[in-house]
Amino acid sequence: MEWLKKPGEKVERGESVLVVESDKADMDVESFQDGFLAVLLIPAGASAPVGETIGLIVESEDEIAEVQSK
Repeated sequence: MEWLKKPGEKVERGESVLVVESDKADMDVESFQDGFLAVLLIPAGASAPVGETIGLIVESEDEIAEVQSK
């Protein structure tokens, strides 16, 4: 897995945010909303179960610090 964006960076709906690796292929994962990548919960190269939250996108830059503090 590889993150294509860093925390604090703006993301747009439909933009690739990360690449996940499965047994069969590497796939880009796109954002479902506009906003800012606030935090990465799973670092690049780590494994995560299907359905696990791996990162958080917030609507405004003001929310980034609040999410990171939690």
